[in-house]
Amino acid sequence: MSEILIAPLSHNPLRDWPSGHYADLIRLLLEGLAGDVRISLAGSPNQRLILNEIVRPFAADQVVNMCGLAWKDVVSRIRGSLCVIGNNSGIAHLAGYFGVPTVCIFGGSHQRTEWAPIRPNVVVLSREIGCSPCQFHKVEDCRYDVACLREIEPAAVYEAVIAAMGQRDILSPGKAA
Repeated sequence: MSEILIAPLSHNPLRDWPSGHYADLIRLLLEGLAGDVRISLAGSPNQRLILNEIVRPFAADQVVNMCGLAWKDVVSRIRGSLCVIGNNSGIAHLAGYFGVPTVCIFGGSHQRTEWAPIRPNVVVLSREIGCSPCQFHKVEDCRYDVACLREIEPAAVYEAVIAAMGQRDILSPGKAA
């Protein structure tokens, strides 16, 4: 079975795309991809409850919460993935390094040109607004409810994932990329 790996949390909520957006993205991926594609969410053991909220609406054989998996197993899953989707985090950087198609959803707290993964197989999505890079470290400091991430639409991320994978044959019949 083919796998798309999503790492939704970065250990800093200021860099995390909203959980509801991840759920919407997963819906789009399940509707748009054909065949045996499973979506796995990776995170640390203390992130399990948040990831449970994301995976709850989906069938357990299609979307899996892998929180707490040993690091060597996470690395193995990264290497074998069709695509890795994540925030400005170590998993996105590692997937890019391994040459796995990677979509990095990058917030405005840090300078994209300095901190984003830079590889030919990496697509970085960001919404630069007037206050970015803000250099804030806490969500509470942002007066705009982290608009730099919130305003990145799930449909745009879906399109980036399909483009990054470059495998139109895994799309469901009748589904446009």
